[in-house]
Amino acid sequence: MRPLLDAVAAALAQARPLQVDAQAGTLDLASRLPGDEPVLVLVREGAATVTCYGRVPVQVPADRAAHVADLATALNGALFTVCVEVGSPAGTVVVRGALALGPLAPVADGRPVLHPDVLAALVLVVVQDVEATVARIVDAVADVVRGERTPAEAARDVRTADLDALLGPDPA
Repeated sequence: MRPLLDAVAAALAQARPLQVDAQAGTLDLASRLPGDEPVLVLVREGAATVTCYGRVPVQVPADRAAHVADLATALNGALFTVCVEVGSPAGTVVVRGALALGPLAPVADGRPVLHPDVLAALVLVVVQDVEATVARIVDAVADVVRGERTPAEAARDVRTADLDALLGPDPA
């Protein structure tokens, strides 16, 4: 019995198409990621957590992996709800976000503690944060892989773009 997986799948099925792998405890959720790759949603019953992974569609060659790892480190310092991970499996960059439900997870007999709409909203916030972060960093990762910007330059440009978005258009 996988009450949290079942609850997350039922909640998200109303929002987006998905495929469930009950044995692995994962969902492939239709995404808005570049390349339309699904968001991987990993449900850990025992820990009562939902972790979402979005792959950055840039292959990292071995000789550029250290540079991309430096970029991820620089980006992670400015991220609060997600993180950038490099190299698992080798040559990949993913954005990870998680939701710890603790005692809010469905009880053993499968009854939801959270209303399905609330559960869906909570998980979708994490999914959308993962998707938005992938979209924000994909060009920076590609530039670092091509050697067009240093990791520090690319990270600074991502942070500057984030600040510009927060400030909005110049009223002058």
